[in-house]
Amino acid sequence: MDIIQRNFLRLLKCGAFGQREQLEPMSAWKWKRLYQFSQMHDVTPWVYEGIQACANDFFLQIHSEQMEQWRESAMVADTEIVKEEEQRLTNPLLNHKLQQLTEKEGDTPTLELLFNIIRIARFILTQGISLRHLLELGIYLRTTKDQLNYELLAEWIRKLKMGKITQLEAALLIHFFDFKKEEIPFTTVKVSKETIRIANDILNTSSEQAADWYFTQGKNVFVSTNNSGAMMWHVRHSAKYMSYYPSEAITNFFANFAHSLSHIEE
Repeated sequence: MDIIQRNFLRLLKCGAFGQREQLEPMSAWKWKRLYQFSQMHDVTPWVYEGIQACANDFFLQIHSEQMEQWRESAMVADTEIVKEEEQRLTNPLLNHKLQQLTEKEGDTPTLELLFNIIRIARFILTQGISLRHLLELGIYLRTTKDQLNYELLAEWIRKLKMGKITQLEAALLIHFFDFKKEEIPFTTVKVSKETIRIANDILNTSSEQAADWYFTQGKNVFVSTNNSGAMMWHVRHSAKYMSYYPSEAITNFFANFAHSLSHIEE
């Protein structure tokens, strides 16, 4: 992790969770890169809040033009945490279980937390791990902790066979945002070398990498993607994370494949 990424995470934790850490000195070019980094991961408002909170930090030396850019970007960015009114799985058996417990439980903070965990899980299988989604999960956990039924949530995770991918999400909360294990009592968690490798992948790539993965009809009879490497990236990506949620990963891949084919012009 380089100095830009370290300061990025320090400011993000400060803006989202009020955690103050000493910043490291950076050049104007590196501060510009940090701004681009926050834009790429769609977390600019929280990083900007961190900058404001650390205004007296000796090493926070950002030019006035850059500060104005930060301010304007933060003002227009959307910080609303989306409430999932309905969440689905592509595996028919697992989705049936999910819809059953949704009908039984109604609208509760614990169910909403499950929806957030599922949203991240499905995003992992299709596009990669979103740092913003992880941040929103962490914010939700800390702001609703007194309203959550952790034992019930753990039982739901077991029924939906989400144990391993939930452990990954929890490990990333610990790695990125310094969560404690006792803050995530609905799963066992350990930050491993694999977790660190995945975390480094998140910081080094954009979640938009797979956003254009769909098929279009070319001039000939062959079907091509709008990005020549997008399909193979998606195949490799799906294979890489399949072991974290195998019962959903296969059906999720073919569901997205079918959705992509629907873009073909007749």
